[in-house]
Amino acid sequence: MVKAKKITPTKKPKKDDSEEKFICCTCGHPYSVQKNNFRPSKSPRFAGNNGFLPTCKGCLEKELKQYDNDYDSEYKAMRRICQAWDIYYNRDLHKVAKKGKGIDFLLGAYFSNLNFDQWGGGRKTYDDTIAEEDGSAISDAGDAESGKINNEITVTMKTIKFFGYGFSNSEYKQLSDQYEDWIKEYECKDKAQKELLKNMCIIQIQIQRALQKGDKLEQLMASFNTLLGSAKLKPSDSTNDSNDPNAVFGVWLSSIERHTPAEYYADKKKYFDFDGLKDYIDRFMYRPLKNLLTGSKDMDSEYNLSADEDGDE
Repeated sequence: MVKAKKITPTKKPKKDDSEEKFICCTCGHPYSVQKNNFRPSKSPRFAGNNGFLPTCKGCLEKELKQYDNDYDSEYKAMRRICQAWDIYYNRDLHKVAKKGKGIDFLLGAYFSNLNFDQWGGGRKTYDDTIAEEDGSAISDAGDAESGKINNEITVTMKTIKFFGYGFSNSEYKQLSDQYEDWIKEYECKDKAQKELLKNMCIIQIQIQRALQKGDKLEQLMASFNTLLGSAKLKPSDSTNDSNDPNAVFGVWLSSIERHTPAEYYADKKKYFDFDGLKDYIDRFMYRPLKNLLTGSKDMDSEYNLSADEDGDE
């Protein structure tokens, strides 16, 4: 009897990564690589797709143009794209990306600028857009054009333009209060100092956000300390107590020295050696040294007794 030969199962060949295809979920076109064919995404919805959107660049641009035709507004179209694909939207970022170019170049420029730290370093999603706008609808006419963020607090357009877009109603209130406190306590006489104080207030808001999210604070604190050093803040004169005689006298002397320094007085003896330093040097340094070197017997003018006072004839 012939013994049957044992047949070993054939091993499955290893999967060749080069054969993997990435299919666009919109047009169905296969791509061998995702990079340069799909837009990157930090949304957790697409984390399993290697951090890329599932629709290709071409389809995304077609979708943007279709929304632009439907809404007759590039801003509404871009916002709708961001909403649909969980991309962070900011109108100021949109303006920076646009720079007078046509809609064909908008998406590329927008995604490039999205990675800058100013816009969150590419880490934000559309949820951050909602949080920053505090749930308020932004009109195409110009981001809270009416100045009303919600029914609780009304923020003027002057405040919004001064601090920039992207803050909630409570944050605008906090920014204004902080700025008013800074300029009340410290001198702020030129535009450069105002900008430094404004940016310090903004960083304080960013520090508050980071604390709430549990993010690292080292970089923000370093930026705040750098601005604080650059500001070279001096206490404002308004903080002086007018009832304090020393404070009033000090301000008066400061004003004299600033506008009419002592050396400009016609009577040069008026403020000459007011602390008696020259007299001290003459009496206790120059006179003893002269007596030692020359053999002179000069006596101190104050402690030397005359012949009459000493009782001598």
